[in-house]
Amino acid sequence: MGNPAMSSDLVARSLRTLSDQEQTVGQTLLDDAWAIVTAEVPNASTRLNTDPQYSSLVIRVLCAMVLRVLNNPDGKLSEAVDDYQYRLDASVSTGALYLSDDERDLLGLGDGTSDNAFTIRQVAVPYRAMPVQWEFLP
Repeated sequence: MGNPAMSSDLVARSLRTLSDQEQTVGQTLLDDAWAIVTAEVPNASTRLNTDPQYSSLVIRVLCAMVLRVLNNPDGKLSEAVDDYQYRLDASVSTGALYLSDDERDLLGLGDGTSDNAFTIRQVAVPYRAMPVQWEFLP
């Protein structure tokens, strides 16, 4: 299945009026966001076909990803008036479109792939890692 989100979904979720250019760029970013979601949550596409509630959740997450970029194109985190200064939000200042940890967890909930109460993600161990030395006290 293709990208479930459309630029009209962005307009419906935005607190301001989006220009035609922002809507066009927004659709491109929605497609990019969909590619990120399908890469990080592999079964998302399959679940869209079987669960209509999941589809609305995916649309919400995709729009949130794109609106983070559209609502703050300069990437400003803060701004001051006297001796004008501002700080850039590192995640937005690079123009990065990303899936937050909370959004990733939200999309992965109830996926039916595990009966466990939680999942432990595997992490690569550096090749120089030393084994743990256990010491037993008498």
